[in-house]
Amino acid sequence: MPRTCFVIMPFSTTTSCTEEEWTLLFEALFKPAIEGAGLDYECRRSVATRGNIVASILQELKESYVVLADLTDHNANVFYELGVRHSLKDRTILVAQKEEDIPFDLRAYAYHIYDWLTEDGKEAFATRITELLSEIDSNPDRSDNPVSDFLGRASEPNLVQTPVAVEPEEISYAQSLAGPSAEGLNAIDFARKLARSGVPQAATTVLRLTHAELLPAISQTVNELNQREVPSQIQENQILGLAREFTNVIEPTVHKVEEFVLASVEEQWESGVRLGLKLSGDLISLSERPHSGRSIKFAQGTPALLAWRLLLCSGAKALSEESFTLLGMILKESIEVEDNSGRFSNQPLIKRRDLFWPEALLGNAYHGTKYMIELWDYAPHLHEFFTSKEQCHFELAKFYMVVALATPPDDFGHALYPGYRLFPEARRAMSSLCSRLAQSATYLEGIAQVLGESAAHFRESWSERVRLANSVELGMHHPWSDSLRFPDSIDAEPPG
Repeated sequence: MPRTCFVIMPFSTTTSCTEEEWTLLFEALFKPAIEGAGLDYECRRSVATRGNIVASILQELKESYVVLADLTDHNANVFYELGVRHSLKDRTILVAQKEEDIPFDLRAYAYHIYDWLTEDGKEAFATRITELLSEIDSNPDRSDNPVSDFLGRASEPNLVQTPVAVEPEEISYAQSLAGPSAEGLNAIDFARKLARSGVPQAATTVLRLTHAELLPAISQTVNELNQREVPSQIQENQILGLAREFTNVIEPTVHKVEEFVLASVEEQWESGVRLGLKLSGDLISLSERPHSGRSIKFAQGTPALLAWRLLLCSGAKALSEESFTLLGMILKESIEVEDNSGRFSNQPLIKRRDLFWPEALLGNAYHGTKYMIELWDYAPHLHEFFTSKEQCHFELAKFYMVVALATPPDDFGHALYPGYRLFPEARRAMSSLCSRLAQSATYLEGIAQVLGESAAHFRESWSERVRLANSVELGMHHPWSDSLRFPDSIDAEPPG
């Protein structure tokens, strides 16, 4: 039996639409998008019939599995009905035609601006609705309104956790990479099996099941860690040690995800790598989510740190395998993140400069690199993918260098922090990267492809790229490791 998505929206003429246009909007946009998502929904709105209209609407607000509220033009009835829904249940989607129609009090929650007058706008809305309804199925009890946040729980919690539905044809690959069901799972062999099976929807099913287990577990742990005490005054040499006390608690939760994604890179399985990009966005969103209670940066920033680490390790592995297609995905494919205002952004790694200044390390880029250098000693599952600590450092440093070449300057013209210079294998990595670019046309074309350029243009732009990268200093605390520079010419050996 279909679930109900009840739409609360204006009926009579408002500033933006006539009464007839509101009806058309429901029939041509909301209803097709919701019922066409393929998730077994019936879309309804209230109708003017005889009897107690208010009672009928209240019944729909109470019983509907999802409510979509259109806040366009600040319609009084819509806000009344939205308040009733918030007092009863979560699972409410906020939309509007203009951003200014979202009141300040609700801007901390996800909302979505739509365009119903163009075909591109309708298509984008339908795609977003499908994503939102899928996310609701993955985490149906997620708090999404001020009432739930104030009470500290869902307004009408389910007594039994709603399991993620698994279709019969999914049984052979329906497996979460987190939670109790992942205990004992060999995630590396699992990824290899799926990569070789040729089942296109396998990674989507694994993502859906993992999302439902991983994010609530990490969110709960972050909330618990936010209750810990930290010194009121923290010296710089204490940062990494204190951060470790927090990251060590959460790190094991993502180990199987890292194993799965790194094995996917080895198998050159794009769907498995995209799973990593999607979960990275979800983890970053956890760090950026508004927090109503006590918030400690060491705890709140850890999910984003783990996402950054997953992206760096995956990128280093892709570069070491010379899998340029996957390397391009990791560097330049958009990662969807719900920011701290409840809006969604889509930016690739090379435009997420903030990740290189991890909040979990109090925004210190040096300690971020130091964390990655020490990772080999704390994450033994990485030993399956790199032959030694030296090779791990070598590949990570080389990937950092490619990131530095690919990342555009910020609004002030500054290049990315040159953390690659801190790696013990940095000089060897620089020599290897530059030699390969100078001596192998195939390698040069591959790296240029990753950057979205022709090999000829990459050669032409080399001097300007490296001039910018070489202009950035590590800082006065690290003069002994700050002499490494890219060569001025792509065919020259690195200086020093």
